[in-house]
Amino acid sequence: MKAPLPGPLRRALRRGRELVGDHPAFLPLVLALTPEGFARAIGPRTQLVVEGYPRSGNTYAATAIAMAQPGGLVVATHVHVPAQVKRAVARGLPTLFVVRHPIDAVASTIVAAPHIRPAAALREYDHHHQEVLPLADRLVVATFEQVTTDLGGVVARLNQRFAIALVPFDHTDASEAAVQGEIERHYDVVHGRTGERAVPRPSEARRDETARVRAVLTAPALAELLSRAERTYQSMVALSTR
Repeated sequence: MKAPLPGPLRRALRRGRELVGDHPAFLPLVLALTPEGFARAIGPRTQLVVEGYPRSGNTYAATAIAMAQPGGLVVATHVHVPAQVKRAVARGLPTLFVVRHPIDAVASTIVAAPHIRPAAALREYDHHHQEVLPLADRLVVATFEQVTTDLGGVVARLNQRFAIALVPFDHTDASEAAVQGEIERHYDVVHGRTGERAVPRPSEARRDETARVRAVLTAPALAELLSRAERTYQSMVALSTR
């Protein structure tokens, strides 16, 4: 396993990715710096695009929807930049954008990637969603809670909006176990065994660290940034029943 890059370099790369991530013309560059690279790109066979800020429920949504389809599904997902959403919308592709409360999404992101600074993560969260808001009438917005408890309803909205016929996901013990198992398997293939810190699923092992990060995010020094992110989140939530 390769040694991780130093924190300052990782922050610089993330900031550079954010700066070019608004523009579809730069998607090849973004994809070149993304795990799995162009396997996540939108292509001629893409049937569904699932995107959102990291740790918002994208992995669960994309995995569960794909697993519910008897013939499989070609899903473009996990690029985590607005440009991917803009390209999907421009091509008229069925697109699901998942949103999660900033405290939860940002705290989970920082726990998974401790080099990220809280203020930078809150700014990135707000910017990411502000870039997508003008496109909301051309995609389906779903909250983390809707995805994790009523994905069948979310799929029904996708079917209605885009005149498609995806099979709804049914939340049962067996289906949930299958989805979590596939998430684990895929994460190991792409990232290797990196411990509980980063795997995109609930984890008791991360509970204490998440609580510590949440305390930092709710400190007075970040109140303005958090308030701005929360207002943007509420604007997205207002669109999550359409």
